[in-house]
Amino acid sequence: MDQIKNRVIAVIFGIALAYASIVIAGIGAAVVIPAEALKPIAQISGLLAITLVDLFTIAVPLSAAFLVVAFASKVFIRKPDFTFYALLLVPLILLQLYFVAQSQPLMFHTIVTTLPRYFLLAVCFCLLVRGSRQVNA
Repeated sequence: MDQIKNRVIAVIFGIALAYASIVIAGIGAAVVIPAEALKPIAQISGLLAITLVDLFTIAVPLSAAFLVVAFASKVFIRKPDFTFYALLLVPLILLQLYFVAQSQPLMFHTIVTTLPRYFLLAVCFCLLVRGSRQVNA
């Protein structure tokens, strides 16, 4: 019964994080980056410049929000495990993949620019799981 409660709490927090990610992405998209700051990078690759902007304006705050929700959930869950963190992250990843699928004509560019988000979230996920295994051992 305790496992079911943990899973339900993880899914509820995961859905709340997915909704929060919409706000985070909206605020990150509204951040103004001066063209002079991106000009040297844009001369090498425009896609790289857009990817770096996405990394700093959306991916970092999104990963920070995931970590905050994960640490805040420790109030309700005494021993979070791999499944708990996975269920916490799945709604967010599904929503992000839905947005990638909606950008049909520019899907390659969208995948390349959002790849740092997934990489950063994967690093946070691995650190959380690794930390919980060391505590449980």
